[in-house]
Amino acid sequence: MNKLKSLIDKATNIVALTGAGMSTESGLPDFRSITGLYSTVTTAMTFSSWLFKLWPSHFYKVMGPFYKELKEAKPNAGHIALAELEKCGKKVQIITQNVDGLHQAAGSTTVHEIHGKLGTMTCLKCKRMHDTEDFTETLTKGKTPRCRSCGGVLKPDLVFFGDNLPEEAFRKAKLAMLDADLVLVCGTSLKVSPANQLPGYRVEGTPLVIINRDPTPWDSSAKLVIHASIGEVLSRTIK
Repeated sequence: MNKLKSLIDKATNIVALTGAGMSTESGLPDFRSITGLYSTVTTAMTFSSWLFKLWPSHFYKVMGPFYKELKEAKPNAGHIALAELEKCGKKVQIITQNVDGLHQAAGSTTVHEIHGKLGTMTCLKCKRMHDTEDFTETLTKGKTPRCRSCGGVLKPDLVFFGDNLPEEAFRKAKLAMLDADLVLVCGTSLKVSPANQLPGYRVEGTPLVIINRDPTPWDSSAKLVIHASIGEVLSRTIK
C-alpha cells in the first residue's frame, strides 16, 4: 500500500484501465471468473456479433433481464476513489471496458468507453439510435426491442465479439497511455484483444500497477501486482 501511495503521489498524469472486476463491488457480475457470467449464465458466444444478427432473441432472453440490475447499480469505493484523484489536482483519464457508466456517475470527467455504452441502441435496419431506457420493460422481460420507426431489431451500442472498437475512443485511449506517468489496471484479465494491448502503448519506464483478483499476462511487466479488493486498495491509498 505504501509503494502504491508513493507512486500515486508522485504521478501527475494517471491512466486507469478498468474492466468488469471494477464493478463487481457494485454488485454486477464479471465475465471470466468462476462466478462470472460465462460460468454461471451463458457463454462468450452470446456476445458474438454474427450470432446476434442471426438470433437476436437469444441475446435478449439471456441478457435483457440484467438491464435493470445494471441501470440501478451505484459507484463503489473504487470508482469514487479514482474520481477523487481529480479533486487532488491530478490529470486522470479512465479507459474502461465497462458499459455501466459508473465512472461517470462517480464524477470522473474523462472516460474513454472502448467497448461501447449501455445507454443507447441502434436499429440494424434504418440505423436510427434509440435511448435504451425507453425499452426498460421490454428488456427486463427478455423480449427483443424493435425500432419505433421501421420495426427493425435494435442492437445495443456495445462492442460484441467480431465488432470493431469505437475508433475515436480507442484512439484517445492510446494517446492517454502515451501521456501517462502512471498506469493503473483495475479489474481486468487483460485477455481480450485489442484492449489488452493498451499497456504496451505507455512510454518505457512508466510504472504499471495491476489490481486484480486473478493473475494476468501483464503481471511480469508490472511494478506492483495486488490481489485484493479494488475499492479497499484505492480508497486506502487515494486520500
